[in-house]
Amino acid sequence: MTSRVARQHELEAVGLFAGSGDDALAAVAAFARVLKLARKESLFQEGEPYRGMFVVLAGLAVAFKLSAEGRMLILHVCRPGDSVGEVPLFEERDAGYPAHARVTRDSELLFLPRDPFASFVRTHPEVAWRLSRSLAARIKEMGLRLEGVTLREVSSRLARYLLREIDAAGEGGTEPPVLTLPIAKGAVASYLGTAHETLSRTFARLVRERIIRVDGPRVTILDKARLKRLL
Repeated sequence: MTSRVARQHELEAVGLFAGSGDDALAAVAAFARVLKLARKESLFQEGEPYRGMFVVLAGLAVAFKLSAEGRMLILHVCRPGDSVGEVPLFEERDAGYPAHARVTRDSELLFLPRDPFASFVRTHPEVAWRLSRSLAARIKEMGLRLEGVTLREVSSRLARYLLREIDAAGEGGTEPPVLTLPIAKGAVASYLGTAHETLSRTFARLVRERIIRVDGPRVTILDKARLKRLL
């Protein structure tokens, strides 16, 4: 099996290309590359000339902004199947990456170079539709997080985050649900728009009230109904 044929088989499992057909998969396999990156390795820097977008195949990536003081604000947490760096694909040619991105654990990503992938998207509306749905979901998520930061207490933001992560991990039906946080607690604080110390106090309060149990990155939901009432 040639490497290109092997790549085509890999693409069949990527949601972005689901049902695209052999010819379309072969076309993508001709220009797509699989990258293996070590933990904390960078995908791109804010303002860097746009080279193309990525799809997480295995591992985890985060897109984030940095303040002048070096404080990190996490914009998106990207799991297997999620795309990273897609926005400039639809902008002017001189557009750069709008944020930083890096992997937070050893990861495997599909790299789709700008020019050949843009040409492919123009002739494959089903892929353009899936990209549009992904972007719409990101906008909706950002809106909910902005609402949380401006209108909700930290306990409510944390409850929403834990419940969403449980569902994303496929643990929603287990009793009791157990979640391994995909990112460090400091990064969770950044993602929820609060200080690390405030988040630590909120975790501690939920532990005292026996709503959750925390063992390092492992969180057990002891009382899901009470956690939902915090929303």
